[in-house]
Amino acid sequence: MINQMINKSFLRGSMLAVFGLLTQSAVQAQGCSDAGFCTIGALKQHAQADSAKQRVTLLLPLGLGDQSVLVFTPGLQYDRIFSARWAIQAKLTANYASGDLGSVTGLGDVFLSGTYSFPAKARWRTGLTLGAKLPLSNANLKVNGNPLPMQYQSSLGTVDLIMGLSVNSSRWQLSAGWQQPLTGSNANMFLPGSDTRPEARAYPPSNQFNRKADVLGRAAYTLLNQSRLNLNIGLLGIYHLGQDTYNDQNSRSLAITGSEGLTLNATVAGWYNLSTKIRLGFTVGMPLIVREVRPDGLTRSFVFAPEVSWSF
Repeated sequence: MINQMINKSFLRGSMLAVFGLLTQSAVQAQGCSDAGFCTIGALKQHAQADSAKQRVTLLLPLGLGDQSVLVFTPGLQYDRIFSARWAIQAKLTANYASGDLGSVTGLGDVFLSGTYSFPAKARWRTGLTLGAKLPLSNANLKVNGNPLPMQYQSSLGTVDLIMGLSVNSSRWQLSAGWQQPLTGSNANMFLPGSDTRPEARAYPPSNQFNRKADVLGRAAYTLLNQSRLNLNIGLLGIYHLGQDTYNDQNSRSLAITGSEGLTLNATVAGWYNLSTKIRLGFTVGMPLIVREVRPDGLTRSFVFAPEVSWSF
């Protein structure tokens, strides 16, 4: 009985500490800088495993970006488990962005991935994910004929290769990933110096934007793992491996100083099994450390991502 009271007190205190840290970090920093690979295959912050062979999930992420741009990125995801070793995943996204330069809607990306789970050793399980991001937009959405910066774009506009490795126990998840753009510059045309809107000066240039690769590291710990309820916390680090570039009005390729570096996020994720087939979930992420400049438009001062999945 005493142990149960101690465990409950520890859980309650841990949750309050994490949410307090997240709230504080929202004031101190900005940015998430995830190009899609932190939620693909084995790299996603893990939930309680079940025996379902197929799952369809409705994703409803909502975030606030640079210059208070509101970003809503709904998605539809399909997971199929073929055996104890092999699984595949497909995801389709769209995007709505609204800010001081206008509002715009567009298709996002298709994510395709396969995961191989190695034979378990003791209590640890290892999964290897290989995937790709395929754009459904060339990153050149406009409002009234005016080019928009990357904060408003529904896709980065590039084909990306994604690889990841995740090691899990009943409580811990340790993951590493790599996302490499393969197609060079996108078709964005935004140059703040050529834009007549005074608000445009606050955004970094992204004409013919060329984004460098990212690597990911995640550590997550499960606080609560019951038959119907799962809750875990984590740290997600994303390191941008080089300085991004853009083309100026004279078609010269220029590096964007400060676009290289680390973004570190605190995360909280939870799932509740409403029934044997329906699961409700959420992920919350806020930054602790950010890069100096984030021209890719992926900056978020917070992200709240509810989801509903149906297993069959």
